[in-house]
Order: sequence, then structure tokens, then C-alpha cells
Amino acid sequence: MNEAKTRIEPPLYLASTTISCWRCGANMPAVGLVASNVPEAQGEICILSDIRELPGSVLNFVRKRFPTFKLKFSKTTQSEYFANACPQCDVISGDFYLHAEPGGPFFPTTEEEARCLTVEPIPLRGSIEVHAGLGMGTGDLILKYGKKTGRLEGWKTGRVVADC
Repeated sequence: MNEAKTRIEPPLYLASTTISCWRCGANMPAVGLVASNVPEAQGEICILSDIRELPGSVLNFVRKRFPTFKLKFSKTTQSEYFANACPQCDVISGDFYLHAEPGGPFFPTTEEEARCLTVEPIPLRGSIEVHAGLGMGTGDLILKYGKKTGRLEGWKTGRVVADC
């Protein structure tokens, strides 16, 4: 594992949706983290994947809402990372499917796909450091068209409802 940490400045967002478990077909939550201020990303909005380490406060915030987001071993990557697990059968829904497949939950290619996500701010008191991969190119769609919850400064108060 690369030991270099990535610094993230506030704000950081929790994006979520519901998917079907690939193994048992149950509805399961899927979450992703969206960082709009990553100094090394040169202004690009980043989606975190292959998350190996998170500050306790961030992990507690996410797990309080989505307890099935947990450290899991992936047979595909032969590594352990924070992943979405099915609440029925506990199988991992891998980051490749969620983050790297165009049209996947955290790789929207259209406004309609981005509207399937709910986005809420994660409270941060300052910068944090994470061990994670950075996906770029779709974060702007998520932040612009995802359904907003919580206190999101500068966002319109109207909610968009999508048929996902």
C-alpha cells in the first residue's frame, strides 16, 4: 500500500444511494465520499475510492448513518479497504463497480444519474488526511445534481426527486 496520505480541506460530502446486492438481490445502501477541495487535485472535485484509512470522526459520521460501510477484504484486489457491504449477506460491493464503471453509482455520466444520489456535508473542523484513491471527472455532476440534505451553504433549497 502506498503510505502517502492525501490532504483534504473542508468541505467533504457523503453521497449515498440504494443498489441491489449482486449476490442475494437485497436492496443495500451504497455510500461514497466527495471532496471538493483536494490541493493535489488542482481544483478538480474528487470521489474517494479504495479508502484504507479515514479519521475517526469521519468514519463515525458515515457509520452512524450507514453501518454497512466497513473495512472489508476484497478477493478481487487482494486488499482490505472501506467498502459497502450487503446488510443481508454481508458480501462486498466493490469499488470498481461503484466508482470506475461509467454509469455506476459514483460515476454518473448524466444529470439523471447524478440525481439518484443524496448528498450531505460531513462536518470537519479543519483539514484531514486519508489513504485513498482519487477519482476525478464526475464529482461536479454529483454536487450539482445530487439531492441535498443538511446545511449546505450556497445550494438552492429546492429538492430534485429522481426516478432511479
